[in-house]
Amino acid sequence: MNGSSPDTRQRIIATAQALFARFGLRKTTLEEIIRRANVARGTFYKYFSNKEDLFMEVVERESATLTALVREAVREAHSPQDKMKAYLKVRVRTVAKFANLYEVTRETVSEYWPRCEGIREKHLLEEQRIVQSVLERGVSEGTFEVHAPELAACAIVMAARGLESSWMLEANLLELEEGANTLLDVLFRGILRR
Repeated sequence: MNGSSPDTRQRIIATAQALFARFGLRKTTLEEIIRRANVARGTFYKYFSNKEDLFMEVVERESATLTALVREAVREAHSPQDKMKAYLKVRVRTVAKFANLYEVTRETVSEYWPRCEGIREKHLLEEQRIVQSVLERGVSEGTFEVHAPELAACAIVMAARGLESSWMLEANLLELEEGANTLLDVLFRGILRR
């Protein structure tokens, strides 16, 4: 079995991420993680106290990756409208790929969700800052008419999070993408008859 190094820690996390996504937190055993990561039990405990702490690390990794992908997609898009579309599309597709944060909700809401939610809140605030910067740019360019970009950004991120919640309750990716398109339609066109 391999010794300890930063690569070993990352290998344990990646192994656990794949196993948690496939089998869930409860059905994934510590023994299976150790075996598949090809580490000694002592090496595992050098990095993590237990399987639940490792799970929180996986949730942190998935949340950080989602934020980084959103930031990159927004940066690469050109117009404020394209940036908003990129934000929602990347968010929807990435959330659908990351099963671990949502699987814990189905399995053990009362036990683990408060810790997961703390991790997500930190990253949601970063998303809100990204969306706010898109709105502010759109206002400065005359593309958007938003009187309170900070509040609007909060509302948009919460709406996107609401789509995420419906997906956790068994909606499929197509329904999630339709929800994102509907949200974009409401954002860009409004709901008032003209």
